Amino acid sequence: MNQPVSRDRDELSDYQQKFGTLHEDCPVRAALDIVRGRWKPSILYELKEGPLRYSELQRALPRISPQALTTQLKQLEADGLVERDVYAEVPVRVEYRLSEFGATLSAVMDSLESWGTAYLAHRKSHLR
Repeated sequence: MNQPVSRDRDELSDYQQKFGTLHEDCPVRAALDIVRGRWKPSILYELKEGPLRYSELQRALPRISPQALTTQLKQLEADGLVERDVYAEVPVRVEYRLSEFGATLSAVMDSLESWGTAYLAHRKSHLR
């Protein structure tokens, strides 16, 4: 099997999160800004089970546009949460996976899912 080829970090510099003093002074803001985006939490959630091809991510998230998926994947990659592996095969195979550091978000995503489930139940019970 062919070994993956990584993308050059310079290719992603335009997509990297910009940090200012607000981020340096507030770790919560820094964390939320990295995962903020309409689709980033869903992408991270899908990748926590293992590597996926672009088309598999599109099927898992049918309402995301190709442009949005590409942009958000590049941003997550630039911020070190996702890694993109390109295999020199015919046809070329590209897989996205959580980086080692990105995988540390899995427990956070599980907690957010539990909290979100409780919140939706709470909201439903209070809207009656």
